[in-house]
Amino acid sequence: MLNRRHLRIRVLQFMYAWSNAKDTDIAVLEKQFLKSLNKVQELYTLLLLLIVELRDFAENYKEDAKNKKLPTVDDLNPNTKFMDNVFIQKLKEDSDLMKDSNTFKLSFANHQPMIKGLYFNLIDTDLYFDYMQSKDYNFDTDKKFIVKLFSKFLIDSDLVQDFLIESNIFWDDDLPFISSMIVKTIKESSPENISLYNLFKDDDERDFALNLLRYSVIYSDEYSKLISLKTQNWELDRVAQMDLILMQMALAELLKMPQIPVKVTINEYLELAKYYSTPNSKNFVNGILDSLLIDLKKEGSIQKMGRGLIE
Repeated sequence: MLNRRHLRIRVLQFMYAWSNAKDTDIAVLEKQFLKSLNKVQELYTLLLLLIVELRDFAENYKEDAKNKKLPTVDDLNPNTKFMDNVFIQKLKEDSDLMKDSNTFKLSFANHQPMIKGLYFNLIDTDLYFDYMQSKDYNFDTDKKFIVKLFSKFLIDSDLVQDFLIESNIFWDDDLPFISSMIVKTIKESSPENISLYNLFKDDDERDFALNLLRYSVIYSDEYSKLISLKTQNWELDRVAQMDLILMQMALAELLKMPQIPVKVTINEYLELAKYYSTPNSKNFVNGILDSLLIDLKKEGSIQKMGRGLIE
Protein backbone atom coordinates (compact mmCIF):
# COMPACT_ATOMS: atom_id res chain seq x y z
CA MET A 1 0.00 0.00 0.00
CA LEU A 2 2.69 2.49 0.95
CA ASN A 3 4.66 3.69 -2.06
CA ARG A 4 8.21 4.94 -1.87
CA ARG A 5 7.26 8.60 -2.07
CA HIS A 6 5.13 8.13 1.02
CA LEU A 7 7.91 6.21 2.78
CA ARG A 8 10.42 8.97 2.01
CA ILE A 9 8.04 11.51 3.52
CA ARG A 10 7.75 9.42 6.68
CA VAL A 11 11.54 9.15 6.97
CA LEU A 12 11.79 12.91 6.42
CA GLN A 13 9.38 13.52 9.31
CA PHE A 14 11.36 11.24 11.60
CA MET A 15 14.70 12.71 10.54
CA TYR A 16 13.38 16.19 11.30
CA ALA A 17 12.28 15.13 14.78
CA TRP A 18 15.53 13.25 15.40
CA SER A 19 17.76 16.11 14.22
CA ASN A 20 16.17 18.39 16.81
CA ALA A 21 16.84 15.94 19.64
CA LYS A 22 19.54 13.43 18.61
CA ASP A 23 19.11 11.62 21.92
CA THR A 24 17.25 8.63 20.54
CA ASP A 25 19.04 5.31 20.07
CA ILE A 26 18.82 4.08 16.47
CA ALA A 27 17.13 0.83 17.52
CA VAL A 28 14.50 2.77 19.46
CA LEU A 29 14.07 5.17 16.56
CA GLU A 30 13.48 2.29 14.13
CA LYS A 31 10.90 0.77 16.46
CA GLN A 32 9.09 4.10 16.72
CA PHE A 33 9.27 4.47 12.95
CA LEU A 34 7.67 1.09 12.26
CA LYS A 35 5.01 1.87 14.83
CA SER A 36 4.21 5.10 13.02
CA LEU A 37 3.92 3.22 9.71
CA ASN A 38 1.47 0.81 11.32
CA LYS A 39 -0.61 3.87 12.11
CA VAL A 40 -1.06 4.31 8.36
CA GLN A 41 -2.60 0.84 8.16
CA GLU A 42 -4.71 1.78 11.16
CA LEU A 43 -6.01 4.88 9.36
CA TYR A 44 -6.88 2.79 6.31
CA THR A 45 -8.82 0.34 8.49
CA LEU A 46 -10.48 3.10 10.49
CA LEU A 47 -11.85 4.89 7.43
CA LEU A 48 -13.30 1.67 6.03
CA LEU A 49 -14.93 1.00 9.38
CA LEU A 50 -16.33 4.53 9.38
CA ILE A 51 -18.44 3.61 6.36
CA VAL A 52 -19.81 0.60 8.23
CA GLU A 53 -20.37 2.65 11.39
CA LEU A 54 -22.40 5.23 9.49
CA ARG A 55 -24.63 2.48 8.12
CA ASP A 56 -25.06 0.93 11.58
CA PHE A 57 -26.00 4.29 13.07
CA ALA A 58 -28.67 4.69 10.41
CA GLU A 59 -30.11 1.28 11.30
CA ASN A 60 -30.19 2.03 15.04
CA TYR A 61 -31.70 5.46 14.44
CA LYS A 62 -34.51 4.06 12.30
CA GLU A 63 -35.21 1.30 14.82
CA ASP A 64 -35.49 3.90 17.58
CA ALA A 65 -37.86 5.94 15.41
CA LYS A 66 -40.24 2.98 15.18
CA ASN A 67 -40.51 2.95 18.96
CA LYS A 68 -41.46 6.60 19.36
CA LYS A 69 -44.73 7.33 21.12
CA LEU A 70 -46.18 8.77 17.93
CA PRO A 71 -44.24 7.28 15.01
CA THR A 72 -44.98 8.62 11.55
CA VAL A 73 -45.70 6.49 8.50
CA ASP A 74 -42.09 6.99 7.39
CA ASP A 75 -40.88 5.94 10.85
CA LEU A 76 -42.84 2.71 10.62
CA ASN A 77 -41.92 2.05 6.98
CA PRO A 78 -38.45 3.52 6.50
CA ASN A 79 -36.47 3.48 3.28
CA THR A 80 -33.73 0.95 4.09
CA LYS A 81 -31.71 1.23 0.90
CA PHE A 82 -28.65 2.69 2.63
CA MET A 83 -28.78 0.05 5.36
CA ASP A 84 -29.15 -2.67 2.72
CA ASN A 85 -26.24 -1.41 0.63
CA VAL A 86 -24.65 -4.59 -0.70
CA PHE A 87 -21.10 -3.28 -0.66
CA ILE A 88 -21.33 -2.16 2.98
CA GLN A 89 -22.79 -5.53 3.94
CA LYS A 90 -19.88 -7.24 2.22
CA LEU A 91 -17.43 -4.91 3.97
CA LYS A 92 -19.04 -5.55 7.34
CA GLU A 93 -18.67 -9.30 6.88
CA ASP A 94 -15.04 -9.14 5.75
CA SER A 95 -12.97 -11.23 8.17
CA ASP A 96 -9.68 -9.45 7.37
CA LEU A 97 -11.17 -6.05 8.10
CA MET A 98 -12.60 -7.28 11.38
CA LYS A 99 -9.27 -8.87 12.26
CA ASP A 100 -7.41 -5.60 11.62
CA SER A 101 -10.06 -3.73 13.59
CA ASN A 102 -9.46 -5.99 16.59
CA THR A 103 -5.68 -5.75 16.20
CA PHE A 104 -5.80 -1.95 16.34
CA LYS A 105 -8.59 -1.98 18.94
CA LEU A 106 -10.70 0.37 16.84
CA SER A 107 -14.09 1.55 18.00
CA PHE A 108 -16.37 4.54 17.50
CA ALA A 109 -18.16 3.92 20.80
CA ASN A 110 -16.75 7.14 22.27
CA HIS A 111 -17.38 9.17 19.14
CA GLN A 112 -21.12 8.80 18.63
CA PRO A 113 -21.78 12.57 18.52
CA MET A 114 -19.43 12.74 15.52
CA ILE A 115 -21.18 9.80 13.83
CA LYS A 116 -24.59 11.33 14.54
CA GLY A 117 -23.49 14.65 13.07
CA LEU A 118 -22.12 12.91 9.99
CA TYR A 119 -25.35 11.00 9.45
CA PHE A 120 -27.60 14.06 9.68
CA ASN A 121 -25.27 15.99 7.39
CA LEU A 122 -25.37 13.11 4.93
CA ILE A 123 -29.14 12.77 4.74
CA ASP A 124 -29.38 16.45 3.77
CA THR A 125 -27.21 15.97 0.68
CA ASP A 126 -28.41 15.53 -2.90
CA LEU A 127 -26.02 12.59 -3.12
CA TYR A 128 -27.95 10.68 -0.45
CA PHE A 129 -31.38 11.76 -1.70
CA ASP A 130 -30.69 10.66 -5.29
CA TYR A 131 -29.34 7.31 -4.13
CA MET A 132 -32.28 6.62 -1.84
CA GLN A 133 -34.78 7.43 -4.60
CA SER A 134 -33.04 5.28 -7.20
CA LYS A 135 -34.62 1.96 -8.09
CA ASP A 136 -31.28 0.32 -8.93
CA TYR A 137 -30.47 -2.48 -6.51
CA ASN A 138 -27.15 -4.16 -7.38
CA PHE A 139 -23.56 -4.39 -6.21
CA ASP A 140 -22.11 -2.04 -8.84
CA THR A 141 -24.63 0.71 -8.17
CA ASP A 142 -24.12 0.41 -4.42
CA LYS A 143 -20.36 0.42 -4.87
CA LYS A 144 -20.44 3.58 -7.01
CA PHE A 145 -22.51 5.32 -4.35
CA ILE A 146 -19.99 4.42 -1.65
CA VAL A 147 -17.14 5.81 -3.77
CA LYS A 148 -19.02 9.11 -3.98
CA LEU A 149 -20.00 8.95 -0.32
CA PHE A 150 -16.39 8.55 0.71
CA SER A 151 -14.63 10.86 -1.75
CA LYS A 152 -17.22 13.66 -1.95
CA PHE A 153 -18.63 13.63 1.57
CA LEU A 154 -16.70 11.79 4.27
CA ILE A 155 -13.14 12.97 3.68
CA ASP A 156 -14.30 16.56 3.11
CA SER A 157 -16.30 16.64 6.33
CA ASP A 158 -15.00 18.98 9.03
CA LEU A 159 -16.21 16.45 11.59
CA VAL A 160 -13.97 13.75 10.11
CA GLN A 161 -11.03 16.12 9.64
CA ASP A 162 -11.17 17.26 13.27
CA PHE A 163 -11.54 13.68 14.50
CA LEU A 164 -8.46 12.53 12.57
CA ILE A 165 -6.30 15.46 13.64
CA GLU A 166 -7.18 14.84 17.28
CA SER A 167 -6.43 11.13 16.90
CA ASN A 168 -3.01 11.35 15.24
CA ILE A 169 -0.99 14.37 14.06
CA PHE A 170 0.55 12.44 11.14
CA TRP A 171 -2.82 11.46 9.69
CA ASP A 172 -3.33 14.87 8.11
CA ASP A 173 -0.39 14.14 5.78
CA ASP A 174 -1.47 10.53 5.28
CA LEU A 175 -5.11 11.25 4.45
CA PRO A 176 -4.81 12.09 0.71
CA PHE A 177 -2.82 8.94 -0.05
CA ILE A 178 -4.91 6.64 2.15
CA SER A 179 -8.12 8.09 0.72
CA SER A 180 -6.95 7.17 -2.76
CA MET A 181 -6.22 3.64 -1.56
CA ILE A 182 -9.69 3.31 -0.07
CA VAL A 183 -11.33 4.47 -3.29
CA LYS A 184 -9.16 1.96 -5.12
CA THR A 185 -10.20 -0.76 -2.68
CA ILE A 186 -13.89 -0.02 -3.25
CA LYS A 187 -13.58 0.13 -7.02
CA GLU A 188 -11.62 -3.12 -7.23
CA SER A 189 -14.01 -5.04 -4.99
CA SER A 190 -16.34 -7.66 -6.39
CA PRO A 191 -19.42 -9.40 -4.98
CA GLU A 192 -17.14 -12.35 -4.19
CA ASN A 193 -14.20 -10.52 -2.67
CA ILE A 194 -12.99 -7.27 -1.07
CA SER A 195 -9.24 -7.03 -1.56
CA LEU A 196 -7.73 -5.08 1.31
CA TYR A 197 -4.25 -3.62 0.93
CA ASN A 198 -1.38 -4.49 3.24
CA LEU A 199 0.96 -1.86 4.65
CA PHE A 200 3.92 -2.99 2.55
CA LYS A 201 3.70 -4.48 -0.91
CA ASP A 202 6.57 -6.81 0.04
CA ASP A 203 9.64 -7.06 2.29
CA ASP A 204 11.69 -4.93 -0.13
CA GLU A 205 9.55 -1.88 0.64
CA ARG A 206 9.92 -2.39 4.38
CA ASP A 207 13.70 -2.79 4.00
CA PHE A 208 13.85 0.32 1.83
CA ALA A 209 12.17 2.43 4.50
CA LEU A 210 14.26 1.09 7.39
CA ASN A 211 17.54 1.34 5.49
CA LEU A 212 16.83 4.90 4.40
CA LEU A 213 16.16 5.93 7.99
CA ARG A 214 19.13 3.97 9.33
CA TYR A 215 21.70 5.28 6.83
CA SER A 216 20.40 8.85 7.02
CA VAL A 217 20.85 8.87 10.80
CA ILE A 218 24.12 6.93 11.09
CA TYR A 219 25.91 8.91 8.38
CA SER A 220 24.27 12.28 9.01
CA ASP A 221 27.50 13.95 10.25
CA GLU A 222 29.52 12.53 7.35
CA TYR A 223 26.94 13.75 4.83
CA SER A 224 26.80 17.16 6.51
CA LYS A 225 30.54 17.54 5.96
CA LEU A 226 30.16 16.68 2.27
CA ILE A 227 27.35 19.21 1.93
CA SER A 228 29.35 21.90 3.76
CA LEU A 229 32.07 21.65 1.10
CA LYS A 230 29.52 22.82 -1.45
CA THR A 231 28.10 25.63 0.68
CA GLN A 232 31.27 27.63 1.20
CA ASN A 233 29.42 30.90 0.87
CA TRP A 234 27.01 29.74 3.56
CA GLU A 235 27.60 28.53 7.09
CA LEU A 236 25.97 25.10 7.38
CA ASP A 237 23.76 26.30 10.23
CA ARG A 238 22.29 28.90 7.86
CA VAL A 239 21.09 26.19 5.47
CA ALA A 240 17.40 25.46 6.01
CA GLN A 241 17.12 22.46 8.29
CA MET A 242 14.70 20.70 5.96
CA ASP A 243 17.06 21.24 3.00
CA LEU A 244 19.93 19.70 4.95
CA ILE A 245 17.86 16.66 5.92
CA LEU A 246 16.65 16.16 2.35
CA MET A 247 20.21 16.23 1.07
CA GLN A 248 21.38 13.82 3.80
CA MET A 249 18.63 11.41 2.78
CA ALA A 250 19.50 11.79 -0.90
CA LEU A 251 23.14 10.99 -0.13
CA ALA A 252 22.07 7.93 1.85
CA GLU A 253 20.26 6.63 -1.25
CA LEU A 254 23.08 7.57 -3.61
CA LEU A 255 25.87 6.04 -1.54
CA LYS A 256 24.29 3.22 0.48
CA MET A 257 21.34 1.92 -1.53
CA PRO A 258 22.69 0.38 -4.75
CA GLN A 259 19.34 -0.76 -6.14
CA ILE A 260 17.89 2.76 -6.56
CA PRO A 261 18.70 4.64 -9.81
CA VAL A 262 20.46 7.97 -9.38
CA LYS A 263 17.88 9.85 -11.45
CA VAL A 264 15.05 8.51 -9.32
CA THR A 265 16.76 9.67 -6.14
CA ILE A 266 17.50 13.18 -7.43
CA ASN A 267 14.01 13.68 -8.84
CA GLU A 268 12.31 12.43 -5.67
CA TYR A 269 14.19 14.79 -3.36
CA LEU A 270 13.68 17.78 -5.62
CA GLU A 271 9.94 17.10 -5.46
CA LEU A 272 10.06 16.80 -1.69
CA ALA A 273 12.05 20.03 -1.43
CA LYS A 274 9.38 21.80 -3.47
CA TYR A 275 6.59 20.72 -1.12
CA TYR A 276 8.25 20.53 2.29
CA SER A 277 10.83 23.28 2.41
CA THR A 278 11.26 26.91 1.30
CA PRO A 279 10.27 28.38 -2.11
CA ASN A 280 13.92 28.44 -3.19
CA SER A 281 14.79 25.01 -1.83
CA LYS A 282 14.30 23.03 -5.03
CA ASN A 283 16.92 25.02 -6.94
CA PHE A 284 19.28 25.13 -3.96
CA VAL A 285 19.07 21.38 -3.29
CA ASN A 286 19.40 20.66 -7.01
CA GLY A 287 22.58 22.73 -7.28
CA ILE A 288 24.25 21.13 -4.25
CA LEU A 289 23.33 17.56 -5.23
CA ASP A 290 24.43 18.06 -8.85
CA SER A 291 27.80 19.32 -7.67
CA LEU A 292 28.20 16.48 -5.17
CA LEU A 293 27.15 13.95 -7.79
CA ILE A 294 29.95 15.03 -10.14
CA ASP A 295 32.56 14.57 -7.39
CA LEU A 296 31.15 11.27 -6.15
CA LYS A 297 31.10 9.80 -9.65
CA LYS A 298 34.71 10.84 -10.23
CA GLU A 299 35.71 9.20 -6.97
CA GLY A 300 33.80 6.04 -7.85
CA SER A 301 31.84 6.35 -4.61
CA ILE A 302 28.50 5.62 -6.22
CA GLN A 303 28.04 1.92 -6.79
CA LYS A 304 24.74 0.84 -8.31
CA MET A 305 23.51 -2.63 -9.14
CA GLY A 306 22.54 -3.02 -12.78
CA ARG A 307 23.25 -1.12 -15.97
CA GLY A 308 21.98 2.41 -16.32
CA LEU A 309 21.33 3.02 -12.63
CA ILE A 310 24.10 5.61 -12.21
CA GLU A 311 23.12 7.87 -15.12
